[in-house]
Amino acid sequence: MKNSICRIKIIIMICSLFLLWGCGEESMSEEDLVDGRSVAGGQSLEDVEAGNFPLFLENTEWGERRFYTLPELEEEVKELLGDNYWPEVNLSGAELEKLTGITEDMYVDFLAERQALDAHIDTLIIIHAKEDYVGTIEQAIETYRSELIEQNKNYPQNLSKARASRIETIDDYICFVLLGADTTFLADRGNEAVMAHCLEENEKALYVLEQAILQ
Repeated sequence: MKNSICRIKIIIMICSLFLLWGCGEESMSEEDLVDGRSVAGGQSLEDVEAGNFPLFLENTEWGERRFYTLPELEEEVKELLGDNYWPEVNLSGAELEKLTGITEDMYVDFLAERQALDAHIDTLIIIHAKEDYVGTIEQAIETYRSELIEQNKNYPQNLSKARASRIETIDDYICFVLLGADTTFLADRGNEAVMAHCLEENEKALYVLEQAILQ
């Protein structure tokens, strides 16, 4: 598990970036986050995506690489986000296929977790893809994300969360993070504030996933 100093550095960096963006001054159109990689003001999320955070790697005693299991990757995210991690129900392979069209012949393993109630949409998906199916799974997750945005057009809080969701491919792991937990305290500040908050939570999750997978 990551030590507290590492987490403080992560949070300080992320919060600093979002203070620079500001909230509510720019209007975010539906197209602003259509692929999960763009933000208001024309600034690319590539400027702040997980791959651009400095890695504070913790090596094993003899410098050997540690390979995390998918539940361990999930636990890394849960430990960092704490009470702000809301997914609670694990999906079966059949449920993943129904939601995304991704079949078991496409991956080595997967972990998919979402909230129990359909009214809430916080979701974490990590798929260890077979080499030949990385692009296919990426496209399936992109389609799933677009469908979530469309399905939640009449639910402002969920819509902002869906638009702030992120897709990241780390080696042959495709990660989809749609997090943010309770955003009601931001409702009176508008959709941009909700999106900025959710983006921050998603980037935290992607940071620890990338650090664990690539170390």
